[in-house]
Amino acid sequence: MSDEQKPPSKPALNIPKGNSPISPDAQQPVDEPLSGNWWQDFKKAFKMINVKDDFEHMGQWPCVRNALMYGIAGGAGIGAVRFLGSRRVHSAGSWAVATFIATSIGTRELCESQRRKELANMRMIQEKFPHRHVSHLKRKGEEWTPPKDE
Repeated sequence: MSDEQKPPSKPALNIPKGNSPISPDAQQPVDEPLSGNWWQDFKKAFKMINVKDDFEHMGQWPCVRNALMYGIAGGAGIGAVRFLGSRRVHSAGSWAVATFIATSIGTRELCESQRRKELANMRMIQEKFPHRHVSHLKRKGEEWTPPKDE
């Protein structure tokens, strides 16, 4: 198509990428009151565990996949080095498991901390610049003009 045959283009809207609404925090489950009987409460809590569903959806939880990958790599590395240095399988296995647990927990906590900070920054930006939200831009359409700088 040549330039003469192209239909006149509409002016582009000033919609920056990535301005989707921030998803709300996950709702925490409401704790049921304890009955006072430790064994009864323990059985009730144990019945709530669904191992199959928990493991199937574990990769969808934020930060868990990377934490497990770092934990596995760190545990295997430290376990191998410990085995090569001492030639004791039990000691190397213990070091590998301890390293896996420590690395996984540490990595997940660091990731969650970064996510909380990023979410706080996004909320602050969203509150500070409400006129820049994509839903306002789409609703107002082509006649929308950006506000003048103060």
